[in-house]
Amino acid sequence: MAVVGTPTSTTAKNMAVFIDADNLNDPTALDHVLLALRSMADRVIYRRAYGRPESLKSIHAVLWKHGVRPVANLIVDKTTTDSALVIDAVEAVCTNDIDIVAICSGDADFVPLAIWLREKGCKVLCYSLANKIFANPDSFYDDVVLLDVVEAPPLLEVQPEAKPAQDSVTLPDAPPVLRPAPEIKPPPVARKTQEPTQAKASATGAPSLKKILSILPELKTKEPVHLSLIAKKLRDAGLLTGTSKPVLLFRRHPAQFELMPKSQPNTVRYRG
Repeated sequence: MAVVGTPTSTTAKNMAVFIDADNLNDPTALDHVLLALRSMADRVIYRRAYGRPESLKSIHAVLWKHGVRPVANLIVDKTTTDSALVIDAVEAVCTNDIDIVAICSGDADFVPLAIWLREKGCKVLCYSLANKIFANPDSFYDDVVLLDVVEAPPLLEVQPEAKPAQDSVTLPDAPPVLRPAPEIKPPPVARKTQEPTQAKASATGAPSLKKILSILPELKTKEPVHLSLIAKKLRDAGLLTGTSKPVLLFRRHPAQFELMPKSQPNTVRYRG
């Protein structure tokens, strides 16, 4: 679990936490968030998670561990998760003295709620997976924390040691038998047709500016775009490998692209 950015030091009297389980449904990430929120207020009055039954089931162990109340989505044609979360958040702030509201979701549908809460004097925090956040969340939340879920490497299979035979018979020493040395064959040469696509892409060097803009036409508007929204397109086009970051690609063209913020960039803007 890697955290991109952390909220500023905050202590308050009362806090309310509302979780969009259809958006932030990774149990490891959610457990990390709820542990971090404990020390930010004297009391966490509201702990609620909203989502479809299957989404809540995937994180039920974390909800039970932290005492979070699950609220299942009504069975209708359109999801009612967002509406239920907004209604409860408004009611909580209107009927209690709440200083901080944490919204665990990267869904842009909660932007009007975040603006209303800030107008009421609440500090509003956003916790989201890095690949599920909308563009420019810093404009609407007081603090935004993005989480990257890193999968653990597979464990190596350990072969059991060979045990000596228990009923061994001691034989008299026999003269050594000379055997010809085994023939050493050279390793097979890989054919050109079997070279991976990624290797070909890396051998050609950095992609041109025209190539990048053809894959990402949204950059031509010269408006900031969140890196998580364009990383998949770059990987599908073969410009990024599975572990490469889009930041490295845009840093090859500093005159054409501006990365923001400079310390830990998460958005990019085409300068033109």
